[in-house]
Amino acid sequence: MITVAEALKIVLDNVRPLAVERVPLLAARDRILAEQIYSNRAIPGFDNSAMDGFAVRAADLVGANEHTPKTLRITETVAAGMMPTMAVTVGSAARIMTGAPIPPGADAIVPVERTRPAGAVVEFLAAPEVGEFVRPQGEDLRAGQFVMGPGRRLSPSDIGMLALVNRPMVEVWRRPRVALVATGDELVDADQVPTGAQVVNSSAYALAAAVAEIGAEASILKIARDEPEEIRERLVEASAFDAVFTTGGVSVGDFDHVKDELDRVGMTTLFHGVAQRPGRPLKFGLIGRCPVFGLPGNPVSTLVCYYLYARPALLKMAAHQQLELPRIGARCAVDIRLAQGLTVFVRVTVQQRDGTYEATPTGAQGSNLLGSLARAEGLLVGPSDKSKLQAGDQAEVLLLTPGAVGAEAEEARDSAARRRHSH
Repeated sequence: MITVAEALKIVLDNVRPLAVERVPLLAARDRILAEQIYSNRAIPGFDNSAMDGFAVRAADLVGANEHTPKTLRITETVAAGMMPTMAVTVGSAARIMTGAPIPPGADAIVPVERTRPAGAVVEFLAAPEVGEFVRPQGEDLRAGQFVMGPGRRLSPSDIGMLALVNRPMVEVWRRPRVALVATGDELVDADQVPTGAQVVNSSAYALAAAVAEIGAEASILKIARDEPEEIRERLVEASAFDAVFTTGGVSVGDFDHVKDELDRVGMTTLFHGVAQRPGRPLKFGLIGRCPVFGLPGNPVSTLVCYYLYARPALLKMAAHQQLELPRIGARCAVDIRLAQGLTVFVRVTVQQRDGTYEATPTGAQGSNLLGSLARAEGLLVGPSDKSKLQAGDQAEVLLLTPGAVGAEAEEARDSAARRRHSH
């Protein structure tokens, strides 16, 4: 069997970003930009006021203060969205609202709270500097200035910037479409209470949610019973997607037909079996250029393999730069048994104690115990050359829910990710 690192390398070496597509701006959040964006004009397009107040000539108010105010006559009121109709000349000012264009001749804004009405004129209680509270033309962007480029994950503020430069449509990398193929006579859907030896097809729902979490699109196909022909039919249907996840049927049991049917539909197997727990029976290959993950049937094994291999593959297919789960260092709260020769992924919670992070197993670690993963905030990586981690030992933890361990852990996680990316 190959190692975890070798398996991940094989997966990432065999997937590539999908095609570029043009989408409406509101559909572009969290997508990866695929084009260069330049500003089509200066933004703001004119000098404008940062405050409600008065547009003045600073030279007219030199020495003005509360004890010796200076008065100016008001020639007009300029609201946001309207252009001034006259210039500000010696001895005059224009009432102005936030965002309104600065009238010709004015070179400063005095906020309304620094003034006092005085009949037909206004008293000014402060002497402004030239340019004070004036937002200059092009302060945000100059005409032709570079705004953002390929590889950027579009945030809400990025969407606002694209709107600002009049880009209602934008080119982004296409999101992977993933077919989820669950197999097994024992499976029933979520709306059916299992009886006898039946179990609910929870893995498909967990996978669909995990796929959606990173912005990809999942389709749960009809459950395939443990009949080679039915499995083959479902695999042929799934191969029209960008990626295929199967669950169950990849081990060595008499009814584990998936591995054979994958071969029959033309999959080139790149590995089958990884030296890890849970998830050892993982199978990976290609049908044409479509990556296929033959995931183990137990729900924890399914999700652990997804997080370790399928998730990075989908992120790369969508042109993301950061592919792997964030990592932090943590101290073991208790002794943790491992399996020498296998990399063991232990479901843990993470708490901060005495300035460091402490990882505690969520309980029994059977690969069928989905609740143990639902309670987990991370996967502690148990090295393959050890049979035990003792309380107090340091270990690496892959974070599943980074927000749950606090802002400091988030910062540590991001720092670690940046360091690894720089190498």
